[in-house]
Amino acid sequence: MFLRKEWCFLAKEKNPTFILELKLSTELWQTHILNTRFEVARKLYNITLSYALKQLRRMKESKQYRQNIHEYRKYKSLFMKAKTKKEEQLYKKELTVRKQALNTLRKSHQLTKFSLHGVIAKHQRNYNTHIDSHTGQKIADAVCKSMEEALFKGNKAHFKKYGTLTSVEGKTNASGIRFKKEDNTLYWLGLKLPVIIRENDLFSQECIANHRMKYCRIVKKVIRGKDVFYIQLVMAGIPPAKRINTTGEFRHKITPSGRVGIDIGTSTVAVSSKTEVFLQPLAPKLPQFDQEKRRLLRKLDRSKRSMNSHNFNEDGTIKLGVKLVWKRSKNYIKTLYQLKELYRKRSVYVKEQHSKIANHILRCGDEVYVEKMSFKGLAKRSKMTKHNKKGKLQSKKRFGTSIGSYAPALLISIINQKLGYLNKEIYKINTYTFKASQYNHITDTYQKKKLSMRWTAIAHHRIQRDLYSAFLIMNSNLDLKKTNRGLCKRTFDGFIKLHNKYIDGLKLQTEVFPSSMGIKKAN
Repeated sequence: MFLRKEWCFLAKEKNPTFILELKLSTELWQTHILNTRFEVARKLYNITLSYALKQLRRMKESKQYRQNIHEYRKYKSLFMKAKTKKEEQLYKKELTVRKQALNTLRKSHQLTKFSLHGVIAKHQRNYNTHIDSHTGQKIADAVCKSMEEALFKGNKAHFKKYGTLTSVEGKTNASGIRFKKEDNTLYWLGLKLPVIIRENDLFSQECIANHRMKYCRIVKKVIRGKDVFYIQLVMAGIPPAKRINTTGEFRHKITPSGRVGIDIGTSTVAVSSKTEVFLQPLAPKLPQFDQEKRRLLRKLDRSKRSMNSHNFNEDGTIKLGVKLVWKRSKNYIKTLYQLKELYRKRSVYVKEQHSKIANHILRCGDEVYVEKMSFKGLAKRSKMTKHNKKGKLQSKKRFGTSIGSYAPALLISIINQKLGYLNKEIYKINTYTFKASQYNHITDTYQKKKLSMRWTAIAHHRIQRDLYSAFLIMNSNLDLKKTNRGLCKRTFDGFIKLHNKYIDGLKLQTEVFPSSMGIKKAN
């Protein structure tokens, strides 16, 4: 695409923020300067991170840290097991004391945001023709964030490899990286880069004219093997409604009020509302991308084996216990870039499809209910060892591949982001108490079903299992723990009519649906 735009809800309800992304028009010499500045920013990040990691090791080696962290973990465990409010207050008070002691220790070892600002400023002065002070401070903020994740979440802080830093940003739109709406140009330390805005792009024009810019971010993307730069304008407020022509006609209707239930799977989504029901794959054309990906991976493997036959055993396995040197041919590198471009296209396609589904859902209602799913847990391998009917070991793989490909959690985040513009949020029901796939609201009973059972019998009706689960979720109680049986009975007749009409329409289509949907074509 010549021009891409995307926006997201970043801040709290009191201070909403969205992003407008536009393409920069750069000449070859400007691209070289930008690449140089991104490389300088990467080196500054690694220098600051190296200092922060040394300080972190020293802090963890100190006796004060070991004592405080031991006490903090002890009182945190006691607080979680407290049975009375008096005990909770006592342990909470002790936890606050330990937190303050740990924060004081962090300050003494210069592991705060402002301390790292001073560290990076010493090195940034050597590159002041490429990186301004505000951009340097934002680089230090990124280092501080990675250190906080290492301290409080147990994550590892990693150095940036060559070419992996893809964005730099300023602090304000008054200095450093600046965008001027008068001439639609980005200014940064002598560079003047025109921003591409089409004449019929009313959305971008309205955003720039009516919203205050907080700061700018420059993003680098590799598209078809070439470096392409974009500017992200971080703007205050709520993005305007999209329009399709100069008369100001709206592209989408205003989101109606009403309940919507979503039963999301690893590769499909079922939606139920008072006006519409639908069931569809999350990204229908994704198998085509996967087929091309497998072809490129096989090509890479053949090239790798032909160029490095000395690194493989006779049975085709890689040699172990010795240091191996790998050679890459020109065709191997060319294929590698093709694979990278395929991953980029697939990612853009999945996000585009999720946005369309999210818009479709919000046209059904603004009170959205969904199951609280742990996609990270579903992606993990099973811990139990099982045998099939023939006595052979079953694979421990679960849904990691499909979750990684279809990104169902991304759809939920996009819906929640769009609801944020309306000062609302998605309602997540309790999966364990709700049991949407097992419940029958007519008999008020629960019955476990195999995953292969895609249809269920409810009051002499044959109903698609996922659509019925979405219907139950739509009629959730206010406590989000169980479905409202009375509400289900009142809305069931309308649901059946919409369900039968939609299923009959699916059976007449020529499109091939996933087997998990359970749709068989009419003869």
